Amino acid sequence: MTFTSLGRVNQPAPGTPIPLSVNPTQRIAKILFQMIPGLTGKAYVGTKGMNKTTLAAVARVLAPNPTSGVSDQFFLEVQNGLDELNLEEYYLDLDVAGEGVLVSYWTE
Repeated sequence: MTFTSLGRVNQPAPGTPIPLSVNPTQRIAKILFQMIPGLTGKAYVGTKGMNKTTLAAVARVLAPNPTSGVSDQFFLEVQNGLDELNLEEYYLDLDVAGEGVLVSYWTE
């Protein structure tokens, strides 16, 4: 497997979900979202059209960790290990402008 880190993916404008990729052919096997210690707002992981107010199309809400310690995370993985997840289908939204989430993924 090949590991790729997108690093910290920041939210410029809360309420406007941002795609993790604009490449419709980018397929992956695993993806990890992790909150960054010291940030204050919640993060929302979902699909296109997600709404953090109604939670429509939201798969997971990540809680902030304003201090140090274990950070909330969300891990997706296909069971057969093949690159079947489309990175373009996953979106992020955050409560606070300029805050972000660490995003990493693996390809077979």
